[in-house]
Amino acid sequence: MGLLQTLGSGQGYLKAGFLGFPKSGKTWTAMLLACGTREFFKLDGPVAMFDTEGGSEYVAPEVRVRTGKELLGVRSRSLDDLVATARECEASGVSVLIADSMTHVWRETCDSYLKQINERNSRTGRSPQLRLEFQDWNPIKAKWNTWTDLYLNSKLHIVICGRAGYDWDFEENESTGKKELVKTGVKMKTEGEFGFEPSLLIEMERVQARDGTGAGARLTKEWSHKATILGDRFDAIDGASCEDPTFEFFRPHVERLTPGAHAPVNTETTSDYGIGDDGANQYNRERKACVILCEKIQAAIVLRWPGQSTNEKKAKVAALKEAFGTTSWTEVETRLKSDELKAGLARIEAMTVVATTTATEAA
Repeated sequence: MGLLQTLGSGQGYLKAGFLGFPKSGKTWTAMLLACGTREFFKLDGPVAMFDTEGGSEYVAPEVRVRTGKELLGVRSRSLDDLVATARECEASGVSVLIADSMTHVWRETCDSYLKQINERNSRTGRSPQLRLEFQDWNPIKAKWNTWTDLYLNSKLHIVICGRAGYDWDFEENESTGKKELVKTGVKMKTEGEFGFEPSLLIEMERVQARDGTGAGARLTKEWSHKATILGDRFDAIDGASCEDPTFEFFRPHVERLTPGAHAPVNTETTSDYGIGDDGANQYNRERKACVILCEKIQAAIVLRWPGQSTNEKKAKVAALKEAFGTTSWTEVETRLKSDELKAGLARIEAMTVVATTTATEAA
């Protein structure tokens, strides 16, 4: 067996994500999930945190109580620091890494690229660039993918947090028939695809309590934090919700993880475009070779039968049929590959040699 292998050995590492608007309880609930996961798997290493907004100071005492160890971490918003932190956590035996917030890291990645573009513009006498442009997104996303691949493939439990933002789209108003911009949902404010990478994705909301039900109910001063499961790849708690959740709410997902199992996706093998030193890829080189060969074939036919008499026209069609198995020049030009064209050209040139030799001998 070549590429195919047995699948289904299980996923051994938690890859969870929390999204929510400010003060929705993301950091605290992420800490509870991290500490609960550590206890569930009876891990010895500490919990670590990549902290972009100072939240570590508020959860560190609780981590100390729940794990008996100090909360380790890095305060930064740099993507390079985040990647380095995750790799150090994996190598040093950290139990769970919390990364809060992905929104700040994504913004830093974009801002740093624009800053460096303008530093180059300043050195070369160009005008400053006010915002990122279309051609800038490809290198930015390529750099971000370093973190995405590490997040998904690392042998490390990772819980990420990110701020929520509304997802907008145009929908037709049935009354007016006009397109209107409407909210269609929420998403994590980070690189467009990364917000959907977690295997367990949770939306957090801050909910104000009411003193009753119905139209007469009034809001109170009491608040709760509601978790709603937007995605669970095990389908254990998908769609479930809970106010002020503890680890027990997330436990059905964690229970389905297989300790020690590792199912990474191969990101080392990439597609080969066959781009050579001339800058052309394999497809373009093939098409160029075909164009050149078709021109040579036409020249060889004209050299052998330069006239437009009925007999010469018939001879040209017969030569095409003998060389390529078709009487259609369009088929020769558009469907045949370069190696087929090269072989057919050789047959036509052989016809020319025979014809010339025969004509010389007759003279």
